[in-house]
This record gives sequence, C-alpha cells and structure tokens, in this order.
Amino acid sequence: MTRIGIIGNGVATTTAIREIRGKNQTIEIDVFTDERHPYYPRPNLIDLIANRRTVKETIRHDLDWYLKNDVDLFLSTPVFQIDTEKKRVISTSEDYGDYDSLLIAVGSRPFIPPFEGIHKNNVHVIRTLDDALDIREAVKGAGREIVIGGGILGIELAAAMKEIGGDPIVVDYDNRLLPIQLDDLGSSVLAKQLEKKGIQVLFGYECRGITGEDDATGIVSTQGDEIKGDLVVIATGVRSNTIIAKNSGIDFHHGITVDDYMQTSAKGVFAAGDCMEHNDLWYGIIPWATATSRIAAKNMIDFGSARFGGITPSNQLQVAGIDLTSIGLVHPESPDFEAVVSVDMEEGRYFKAVLKDHVPVGGIALGSRKVAMHLRSLIMKGERVSAINETIFEAD
Repeated sequence: MTRIGIIGNGVATTTAIREIRGKNQTIEIDVFTDERHPYYPRPNLIDLIANRRTVKETIRHDLDWYLKNDVDLFLSTPVFQIDTEKKRVISTSEDYGDYDSLLIAVGSRPFIPPFEGIHKNNVHVIRTLDDALDIREAVKGAGREIVIGGGILGIELAAAMKEIGGDPIVVDYDNRLLPIQLDDLGSSVLAKQLEKKGIQVLFGYECRGITGEDDATGIVSTQGDEIKGDLVVIATGVRSNTIIAKNSGIDFHHGITVDDYMQTSAKGVFAAGDCMEHNDLWYGIIPWATATSRIAAKNMIDFGSARFGGITPSNQLQVAGIDLTSIGLVHPESPDFEAVVSVDMEEGRYFKAVLKDHVPVGGIALGSRKVAMHLRSLIMKGERVSAINETIFEAD
C-alpha cells in the first residue's frame, strides 16, 4: 500500500485522513474536490449567512492542515468517474492514478423537486460555501424570503435570515417540522417557539412552482394559493450523491452499497459518509460519516482489520438557538413500545422517552441539554428502569 485517492472533502474525508496518518505516515494521499475552498463543516454555513462567522472562520482546515498531514489537495477538480480496473480518477480536465485504494466520500446533494420556474433569478439551494455567500447577499435586497422545506436546514436558514434583518417564512407540504427528529406534539412546541422569534411557519403547503418572469416574485401551491417573496431558497432535503457510482459501474441503491468493510462492489474502491448505505440503512448525520470513514480507512490500509456494526442514530442540534436531541427510536409503530411524554408549550420544552420492556430505546429532548444528556445515558446503558413516568426526565 503506497497510494490512496479520496474523492470529496467533507467530514468523512478529514476523518479518514486522520485515521490513515495515525497508522501510517508514508502513504501518499490525494484528495479531490469540486470546491475552491478547503474543508469546512456544513453546519458552519448557517453561521456564515447569519454573519456570526467570516469565511476564514468558516473553514475548519486551511491549506496548512493538508500540508502538515502530507496530503495533496486538488481544489476545483470535479471527479465524475472512476476506472475501477486501473483505480484511476477521471476528472473533467485529466486522469489521476494509479491508486492502490480509492475512497468515495462525496456526501449528499440537494434534492430539488420538479417545481416550475426553478431556474429563475433569486432562486437558491445551499450546498457550498459559495452558495451561502450568495444567499447572504441576496437577503440584503429582499423584502421577504421564502424557505421551502421544514427540516433542520430550512429552519436554520430562516433563523439566520431573520438575524440579518430578513423577513422569512417557512413553508412545508408536511404538517410537522423536523419529521425525522420530532413527532407531532414536539413539532407544535418548536413551531410556537419559532413564531416567538418572528419566523412564520406554514404547514400543508404543497409548492407547485415559482412565480415571476425572469426574477422570482413568490411561489404558488398546487391549489393555486400564492405567497409573495423576493428570494426563494429550496431546502427540501438531500439525497446520496451516487453519480460517480452510476458512471463507474459501481452498485448503488439509495446510496452507494458497501459491505461490512466499507468496500463497494468494485474491489479496492470504498465509500463512506452520506453517499453510501450499509445493509439498506443510511443516516445523513455526522456520526454516520465519521464512523464509516474510520472503518474504510482502516480497511484501505489493512483489509479485513475492521468491520462496521452500525450506529445508534443520534442528532444533537441547536435549531434556531433551541437545543434539540433526538436519539434512537423516536417513532415507534408497535404496541410493544411505551412512550412517556412531558410538555411545556410556553417554555418550549418537550421530552419524550420510548421504552420496550422498561428499557429506554429512544427519546427526544427539546429545550434542555441537561435532560438530553440524561436520556442519552439511559439509552446507551440499556438498563431497565423501574418507574415509567415523568421522573425519567429528572437529571441529577
């Protein structure tokens, strides 16, 4: 093993680099990214829009970090295909190789529904640092901003816009905010707190298209209801980026399929992070990216040395400045599970514990980091609890 190529430059890549360098200082590492900036955490983009960070502060690892880790970073070098036989990386400008192992870590891409008028001016998606800069600039000249999508990104975008003087409205076809992390009651608690912050949320709005001639002037629903706005940001979720796999004859389903060693259907080609799925499971969260990239890195150096056993999905977030933790099973569909709930609508607190046979297997903590830590501890220990009531939320 003398040479490794990595496609993508997100958290999965930087984690893999640290894992490789912790075990081997001599292997050559090349990293390819379509962006012109070195690594930054995606959550930092919200801070950039809200003017809480500069561009320099947004970037976590500057060029010196790659130099110190003896990594050749190829910026603005999009890769669209891999020669899986020769293990060569094919970009729009030239081919690179030959590598002993390759890692695909290209993350996810924004999901854009087939709305009418998505190519109008003042219609944005957010994926990159440059996208964030464009949105921040566009807010300055907008009278009202429309955010389509009530997930984490949509809410955070609206809160950032509000912070820099915007007047955002969030619209979502669903009747619940954060449908993965929250249930109906938890969503109601969060929506009330957002309204207190001046962020309007409109549920059950199925967008058909974007109005206006050349410039966006608002959106229209499938029922014909119009909302006026000068800026539209589409934040309707993400999908695994499987384009390289498709172009290279590598198996994929919703994500690039891998085995327990993070190896794809092409020998010597691995995948990690949001772009891949394992045993039909996929989580677009940082713990998934870091855990899978560590396994991939170990096996690229010494194949068979590490196996992936899955993760307990956990999101620890701040949504518009409100602490939210969602861990394990939070949407039980079987009568075998019990749920304990505590809610304080005015204070913006919502706690939920899901138990099976008196053992906590999942939970939600909105509005209290202390309760979140307590719930996490109970779930990770997997211990049977005696009292199935609100005392389960009492942290020492």
